[in-house]
Amino acid sequence: MAAIAVISAIGVQQAQAVEGGLETYLLGSRDSMAGILPPAGTYINNDIVRFSGTAPSVSMGGAVLEDPKLDVTIYKFNATHVFDATVAGARFGLNLNIPYVWSNIDLNGEISSLLSGGLSDQQYSFSDITVSPIFGWTHGNLHQTLALQLFLPTGAYDTATIDVQGRSVDVLSTGKNRFAFDPTWSVTWFEPAKGLELSGAFGITFSAENEATEYQTAPEAHFEGTVMQHFSNKMAVGVTGYAYRQLDDDSGQGAENMRGVVGAESLQAEVYGIGPIWTWSTTIGKAPVNVKAKYIVESGARRRFESDKAWLTVGFVF
Repeated sequence: MAAIAVISAIGVQQAQAVEGGLETYLLGSRDSMAGILPPAGTYINNDIVRFSGTAPSVSMGGAVLEDPKLDVTIYKFNATHVFDATVAGARFGLNLNIPYVWSNIDLNGEISSLLSGGLSDQQYSFSDITVSPIFGWTHGNLHQTLALQLFLPTGAYDTATIDVQGRSVDVLSTGKNRFAFDPTWSVTWFEPAKGLELSGAFGITFSAENEATEYQTAPEAHFEGTVMQHFSNKMAVGVTGYAYRQLDDDSGQGAENMRGVVGAESLQAEVYGIGPIWTWSTTIGKAPVNVKAKYIVESGARRRFESDKAWLTVGFVF
């Protein structure tokens, strides 16, 4: 056959545990003032995220890709409305996150032992929408939020297709093809007189099974931390970073197939990242505008892509 659909999630040595080689929750999403729920109003953030990563091998849509290089640009429309009311003593907000993804992958090694080298694939489409109720508390300089994030399988997804005679592949998807739930607790300690800020966020992603590949991704824990110094000119500089690790081993027939080929006792993925962050608040007319830029370098990646990540956010208040 000229075209072969590869739908069994098998692996090779050092194959990815997390399907697609990337986590469900976009690492780096929380940094400065993560624990603060702002005053009542509507807040619109426009995020542009760019990263390039490599891995020994990954499983995408059931196809095993050796020595891939992934380039991704994400635009995220991020809207939060904070209500002028309380729920059980907590202030309340609702967040909607709609990402659009431009992705490209270059394949230098074998593709499911059917083809090798010199192939690429592109995908441009919406990714999975996230809806998040947010609860906030403030006690002096201590601020806390709890976000209950629900990832909806709205992004484009299909199992991989390999055209052997035409030497082409269709392996990229912008969606995960499964529901996921991620409760994340964020804390900020901010001393306005000194301008010192300490922020941290911890969450765990619980995913449903990807029925197309019979792969059940294990819970994914993520911690993000930020230290900032704020100045009187409404600028701030600091350091931000994160740590990510799966809490258990993956399961399902897809994971069993992978373990059988890899011969590994564990498929747990992990990664760490750190880099500088800069923020600035100003006004255009009477409208508040917030700008944020950061650059994060990842290290210690295991069974996922390792990348450098550039992130720009421009936010407006209504």
